[in-house]
Amino acid sequence: MQNQPVARKPVLFQLPTGLYLGMVCYNPLYENLQFVLEKKEFFEVEWPALMISQEKGLFPVLIGLPHITVQRTQILWYATHIPAELLRQYQAFLPYPSGETVLPPKEDTIKSSSKVSTKKTEEKIIPFPLKKEPSDIS
Repeated sequence: MQNQPVARKPVLFQLPTGLYLGMVCYNPLYENLQFVLEKKEFFEVEWPALMISQEKGLFPVLIGLPHITVQRTQILWYATHIPAELLRQYQAFLPYPSGETVLPPKEDTIKSSSKVSTKKTEEKIIPFPLKKEPSDIS
């Protein structure tokens, strides 16, 4: 995957197309979230969700893309303080625990965990249904 450390922080965005919630990705060694949001022209948002207004409040619906690139000029406003309930709903959909910082693994860790990670990967693989061959159809 990536060789650089990546921090992910949830941010609520108001774009011309609607209200979105996603994890903004940045390198914590050289940047902070405020810098990325205010100074960068483009930045990555992982697992974006469209916020839908319902009777009980806002509800996140993942838009089906693993990430989107956002241009700073398209943002009307953003918020890093998200209501706890809304953040819990959003985190329930994420494929990894939110707020984690991914650091590159050490060399000795890679060797010792290679057998464990292979087994975990195999458990997560779901076979895709195969197409029937024309000769199979009778």
